[in-house]
Parts: sequence; structure tokens; C-alpha cells
Amino acid sequence: MIQIVIIAPARFYREGLAVALEDANGFGVVATLARPEDFDPEFAVRGRAVVLLDVADLADGLDAVARLRQRSPGLPIIALGVCEHEADIIAYAEIGTAGFLTRNHSIAELVRTVESAANGELHCSPRVAAALSRRVTELSDEFRPGSPHADLLSRREAEVAVLLEQGLSNQEIVRRLCIALPTVKNHVHNILDKLGLRCRAAAAAWARQQRLDHSVLRSTLQEMPGRR
Repeated sequence: MIQIVIIAPARFYREGLAVALEDANGFGVVATLARPEDFDPEFAVRGRAVVLLDVADLADGLDAVARLRQRSPGLPIIALGVCEHEADIIAYAEIGTAGFLTRNHSIAELVRTVESAANGELHCSPRVAAALSRRVTELSDEFRPGSPHADLLSRREAEVAVLLEQGLSNQEIVRRLCIALPTVKNHVHNILDKLGLRCRAAAAAWARQQRLDHSVLRSTLQEMPGRR
């Protein structure tokens, strides 16, 4: 039996999902909740369990996924209502989401995604699989010996440093790079640690200097979206 916890702000939506999934063989809905804060790890302590989280109506779906994973490490979380943009899907994958569905997917697709997540697998379209493969390659390049930032910052950390220099807050960096808030905080921490700096202002000053006389970071700056 796969135990399912549904979290969705709209009551009609979460109760409708519960009715639809109760008809699927091998599924049992153990709770329907309005807010991620209402989730209790005790809801899913026996057997296989999966959380369905409607992120479309949340102020910060990525942060909600991150907080749920902190409370229940290893518990598969499927994000519902994810935008179809590749960057959004990658952002949810980076934060550890076990599956993602847009508003246009069917109940049959949801059932297959839940079954895959419960079995430790990822059910996704070939297009999404290709996007995730490209992201894995990018991450591999960041840490490959001999890359421009191998002895200093990764490419993503360099991007965050550029945005710090622009004066963006963590939440603004989240929206610009389509990554989760905890990921941004981790990048900022790594930047300060690697550079031996104490605060964001010092990191911004460092990035400003690099923009003036460091060709690699200047190239990164020119490639950043929205920078002219």
C-alpha cells in the first residue's frame, strides 16, 4: 500500500485528488492538508509513503519542498502545478523533488508518477529527462579539474556573486536563477567561506573588482539574463 499525503491550499482540489486516487489500486490517502506547515511526519511512518504538494498556489513552492524534506528526509515529494518552463523543472529537481507534474497532466500520469516515486524512480517525459541530463553535465563541468573556477568559485557561485554585486536579496536571486532559497543560502555561505570574507557586502566588493579585471567573471556577467 502506498500512503499518500495531499497538501493543497484549495479544499476542492485536494479533496478531488483524494477521491480520484482512492480509486487507484494500492493507494491509500492518509491525510489532506491545506498548508505544508500542517504536515506531521507521523502521517507517513508505515510502508511506502509519498507527499503530493500543490506548489502552484504557494508563495514559494521551492522553499515549501525544502522545509518538508528537512522534516522528513528521504520522503518522496511530488510537486503538482509546476510551470512547464525548463528552468522551473530543473529548480525543483535540484531541491530534491521526486517528481513534478504540470496542470496539464492527467490523473493517469499522476498515478504513474506516484508509483515511480514510491519505488525510488523518476517518471518524466523525454524532454524533461534531456533537460535534467544537460543540468547534470553543467554541474559536472563546474567541478571538473582545470575549469576556470575549479580553484575558486564554481560557475553557479560566480553567478550568485555577480548578483550580490548588483545588490539582489536572496529571494531576488531565487527568482533570477530559478533555484531554491536554501540553495542560494548555501552558495552565499560557500562564497564567503572560499574567499575568506565575513559578509555579503565584502563578497559584492570582491565581485565588483573581478568584474573590472577578471575576464572569466566578466564573461559570466555578460551572459547573465537581464544584464545589459
